[in-house]
Amino acid sequence: MNSPEKLSHDYLDSAGPDALTRGIRSLLIDAGLLEPRDHHLARFEKWILEVSTEISNSKLRAVFVQFARWRHVRELRKKRSPLPTSLTVSRRRELRLILDLISWIHGQDRVFGSLTQSDVDCWRSFGSKEKYRVNEFLVWAHRNRLVGRIEIHRPKRTDLNVIGFSDAKRTEILENLLDEQCPWPAPIRFSALLVLLFGARPLQITRLKVSDVFFRGPHAYVRLGRDPVLLPDVLIQLASTILKDRAAIRQFTTAEETHWLLPGTVTGYPMSSAALAVRLRNIGIPASTGRTSALSMLTQNLPPTIVARLTGTTRGTAIRWMDAVAASNARYAGFVIMLDGQ
Repeated sequence: MNSPEKLSHDYLDSAGPDALTRGIRSLLIDAGLLEPRDHHLARFEKWILEVSTEISNSKLRAVFVQFARWRHVRELRKKRSPLPTSLTVSRRRELRLILDLISWIHGQDRVFGSLTQSDVDCWRSFGSKEKYRVNEFLVWAHRNRLVGRIEIHRPKRTDLNVIGFSDAKRTEILENLLDEQCPWPAPIRFSALLVLLFGARPLQITRLKVSDVFFRGPHAYVRLGRDPVLLPDVLIQLASTILKDRAAIRQFTTAEETHWLLPGTVTGYPMSSAALAVRLRNIGIPASTGRTSALSMLTQNLPPTIVARLTGTTRGTAIRWMDAVAASNARYAGFVIMLDGQ
């Protein structure tokens, strides 16, 4: 790469898969030789074109690409960069379902324009439970006079599982995390505590900036939602340690990270939520179980509006948690009364 014109993202894209070029790309960005780029969005746009080749009909292929760009690429460009991996992964799953529907139509020796409600109901009767996600595509296709009116309604949400760690287990985990002799890295310990105390999701935690953890006098705060949360005194030293150690491990070097609280291996990106979830699970704290324990406790003691403002969840979700916990407690109380009456 001794020609200046080859110092481009396009050149690296053509040089090999992302897994092979990611390190050198990050190094060039760190050195100021390459402009930062949202590589998740760039890879997603490239992926759309690649998978569209699975559609043999050129007109239908163009329809698929047009929808993907209108529905997903346009929306993703409006979001704050860099995009988390989860956003593009979810959209890939939806587009894969659309490809599955198109393939099914082809297998029935039918054309897309002749698709009916009964056809879609038949296609949906087997396979993935997420097939309702093609509804946006069908609505868009109808709006553009490509197909008749067809609708797929999302299944009703199932009841929330409010069974997390037992109180004794949760207390034991918290004590281990706060022990000065705890062998786990400070960022992982801090992340685990945010999950267990405030029900934070791995994606929420990895999107935290350095400025989202701050001090006011002797007190420390973290901003998970609209209002900052006052951290317990036992977390102050841990928060201070994380803010002071800003080393980011890259593939070829160690860089100083001043933006993300949990820096990733790629310049400009935080640690991925999937990587954090794995690290938490490896120390015996599945994020979903930890969140359940925290949200069950919070919604029993605080109004849903306050829970939403402090934890970053929606008010509707906080209400669902409150109702689910209340229902679970009622069932438990009824069971105890029944046993006492025997």
